[in-house]
Amino acid sequence: MLHENALADNDLLRKNDAAGDDFTKPRDVDFAFKTNERSRAEDICEYINGKNLGSATVQESEGTFWVVAVIHMPITQNVLCNVSAFMVCLSRLFQVEYDCGGSIIQKP
Repeated sequence: MLHENALADNDLLRKNDAAGDDFTKPRDVDFAFKTNERSRAEDICEYINGKNLGSATVQESEGTFWVVAVIHMPITQNVLCNVSAFMVCLSRLFQVEYDCGGSIIQKP
């Protein structure tokens, strides 16, 4: 799972690079998790907020609970891949699905 996630992160970075993204400019990056159990969503949200790892909220949509964690950071390859891998590990620890991460392109 970590390998697949790293490949997806690098594909996204290549796409953003082609669009002129300045990876060194900090921006809000969203990391999303989903589960059908409110308690699991609340647990991972509380952990992320409690450890000051980001700003996380829980949202419900048609019986699915989404946790969106926002971290203000640059997205250079080493930073993005490390943070994203950590999010994969959190998803396994809290038994929720890691859906993805995303941010708005920052041009020079």
